[in-house]
Amino acid sequence: MPKLFKEKKSSGAVFRQRRAEKEKAGKRMSEALKEYLTSHKRRKQDTTTASEPVSNVASEPVQIDIDESSTSSFKKPISVQEVVNVDDANTGKIPEQQDDEQPSTSSHSVYLEKTIDPEESNDEEEEREELQQEEQSTSLAILDLSDPANWPAVLTTSLRDSFVRKGPAKQKTNFIFPKDAANRRFTKANYKRRLPNGEETIRNWLVYSVKLNKVFCFCCKLFATKVTTSLTRGGYNDWKNLSQNLSIHEKSNSHLVAIRDWNELSRRFGCGKTIDAASQRLLANETQHWQDVVKRLIGIVKYLGRQCLAFRGSRDTLYSDNNGNYLQLVEMLATFDTVMQEHLKRIKNKDIFQHYLGKDIQNELISLIAKEITKHILQLLKNAKYYSIILDCTPDITLIEQMTIIVRFVSIKEGESPTAEPEICIDEKFLGFIQIQSSTGEGLTEAILSELEKLKIPVGDMRGQGYDNGSNMKGKHQGVQKRILDLNSRAFYIPCSAHTLNLVVNDAAMSCRDAATFFSIVQKIYVFLSGSTVRWNVLKKHIGRLTLKPLSDTRWSSRIDAIRPFRFQVGEIFDALSEISRENSHTAMAQSDAESLSKELNNFKFLCLIVLWYNILNRINFVSKLLQSRSMYLPDVIDILESTTNYLKNYRSDKGFEDLLEEAKDLSLEMEIDPVFPPFVRQTKKKRMFCYEAPDDPICDPAKKFKIECFYSILDVCINSLDERFGQIKHHSKHFQFLYNIQKLKDVPSEAVMEYCIDLQNILTDDKSGDADLDGAQLCEELTILAPILRPTMTPSQILAYALKNGFAPNVSIALRILLTLPISVASGERSFSKLKLIKNYLRSSMSQERLVGLAMISIENQIAKEIDFKTLLHDFVTAKARRVKFL
Repeated sequence: MPKLFKEKKSSGAVFRQRRAEKEKAGKRMSEALKEYLTSHKRRKQDTTTASEPVSNVASEPVQIDIDESSTSSFKKPISVQEVVNVDDANTGKIPEQQDDEQPSTSSHSVYLEKTIDPEESNDEEEEREELQQEEQSTSLAILDLSDPANWPAVLTTSLRDSFVRKGPAKQKTNFIFPKDAANRRFTKANYKRRLPNGEETIRNWLVYSVKLNKVFCFCCKLFATKVTTSLTRGGYNDWKNLSQNLSIHEKSNSHLVAIRDWNELSRRFGCGKTIDAASQRLLANETQHWQDVVKRLIGIVKYLGRQCLAFRGSRDTLYSDNNGNYLQLVEMLATFDTVMQEHLKRIKNKDIFQHYLGKDIQNELISLIAKEITKHILQLLKNAKYYSIILDCTPDITLIEQMTIIVRFVSIKEGESPTAEPEICIDEKFLGFIQIQSSTGEGLTEAILSELEKLKIPVGDMRGQGYDNGSNMKGKHQGVQKRILDLNSRAFYIPCSAHTLNLVVNDAAMSCRDAATFFSIVQKIYVFLSGSTVRWNVLKKHIGRLTLKPLSDTRWSSRIDAIRPFRFQVGEIFDALSEISRENSHTAMAQSDAESLSKELNNFKFLCLIVLWYNILNRINFVSKLLQSRSMYLPDVIDILESTTNYLKNYRSDKGFEDLLEEAKDLSLEMEIDPVFPPFVRQTKKKRMFCYEAPDDPICDPAKKFKIECFYSILDVCINSLDERFGQIKHHSKHFQFLYNIQKLKDVPSEAVMEYCIDLQNILTDDKSGDADLDGAQLCEELTILAPILRPTMTPSQILAYALKNGFAPNVSIALRILLTLPISVASGERSFSKLKLIKNYLRSSMSQERLVGLAMISIENQIAKEIDFKTLLHDFVTAKARRVKFL
């Protein structure tokens, strides 16, 4: 619609009057903003007596420049949320805004945006804009932004920075707080926190909103990443439960993190002191508290793991019956330890919900300790370079085939002083159990190669394989040793010496009828007497410290343990059987069995077998114990086997048989029987069928018959079995034999020494790549120089230490390291199976494979577990995944 009348233009005096009013309004607003931003100085004087200061603020207020040029005008109206003003009770200053800083659009960074009017000649728009500014100047309200209710829902970075510089509002200690519908209200007592020792500290982060009659957490409202309580966003006014919820909130991890962020941001502003010294100390104390808690939990895990004890019970609740060793130890520690006592107190009072006592944390700690042990072993293995593997398999309680992996290597430790010789240690370290799906040579080979690849252990550095005498292990065509030899020709296979020695005994035990019958009687006597507590008590009444033991096909020392009580207490065992056969208190069947077994003992031939087997087994058991040592190496094995073979050969003689009869006669005197062999039925004489046949002359003397058919037969089998079963060890030994006594090489022609060295170089050369571990010619030169200066009694380990100390003869050093690396027995694998039976028993059969391996690692390598640094474990624990609690 067109205008009928032209609007009258105001005069210049009117415009000047309006401009003056506008400038006066802008000046009033500028003064109000300056009052808000400089009020910290007045508040600081009022808060100097507070025990825990809240914040540090900048030293200069923000200068708000209002452009008063005639060409400026407001671009848009200023809303109520964009006006900032607080009363004198607020604190803090905002640093002066630089000239190149862009003014913020947030509610606290109030500014008057300037624009140049492009159409100053347009009278209508100029008048309309001036009228709008005049209306704003009259409608501006002074809002109290110290009240969180007036804060915008979304805080910008600049607004948050300003609040941090300013700090929370002064706590209203003299204010009369209104009551709610339940006649409850906020009290100034809630501004204080009571510590466990009775002291009180100020909750300077707690802000009361007069507008909403609610309380807020100042730091959480500014820095919380997620809303966990109404204290963070909408305010809290449940006055009945306020005290409890404030206590929970101030101990929560999110609150402590918010305090930390508050403190760090204030530091970045260049303040001269901390934001909140008390909160910082609280955060540091809380961090130290959690470190101490985890340190104790790691100690408990180490203790239970080393002792092969169960962790969990039928319940997982504190202070309940049958809650397991883990929680029981936690409760026991809390009785004497203040750290654990405080931790359980928080759990009981529901101050914390991340208690770190559950089964998942147990598994994490077990896994971390096991990984750290494995890492340590792999580092030692890397330093050693050459290694041998020792494998063995056994089913666990759930009939899952478990294969143990042991690595043998030479560990060199530096001497205590620069002039001291290094310490040479032959280590056999446990790397874990592997579940086996296929027990064939191919399946076992794939399993071990996969595990070596997983652990990043190079197969090319393997110099020895140690297995038992199972066909899938030692098979010449499809066994594990042959498959690995195809990959690495320098990985020499050496069968377990102790296991082989046990097979020698088994062969001898089945060599003749008398030997088999003897062990059958020994086992029957044990079964009969141990089958009843009454009969066992009768035996205990007669025998002394030695008690009867059963036989076992797998336990190497079982036979000597079963024979030893008969050798020294056969008379007492006979008296116990005789008493049982006479007493009517026993059943008729028991009396009959006791009588028949006592007749077997009351036999001179049985007494001779006791003496014979004790002398053989006692010698072999001594050798077996030596072979099970981890420090044993190939030269010692050869010496021990030769001495054992010589002992058996010397015993197989007329003098040896006479000594046997003398010892048996001593036992017969104790038994009160005649020292003569029982007569036997004369064998029929065979008729000669041809004239060239020799006449049949059967043995009629019982003593001679025993000597030929039993005494000689058993010893012959032992001697032949030793030569046959240890042939593989002797074959490898001949290549290293000249290194056993390097001192004697000074008397050997140089041509022979060179031949030995070239032969060793050839077997230590890879068939595929042609790489050799050492140079034969240089080895010969080094041995020629080294042999005359060595002491006659020096062992290969001592020679290696001497060479390393003086820094020469590197080829000799390599040769000796490989020699000492070659495996001797799988005793370490058998020991790991003992731990397996203790850890995964019938009560813990549902244990996972990872937990089993971790506990076995802690138990077997307990010395390394003791030496692990707590800080390393804590760092691994924190960095494993995100934690709700701050540990570092």
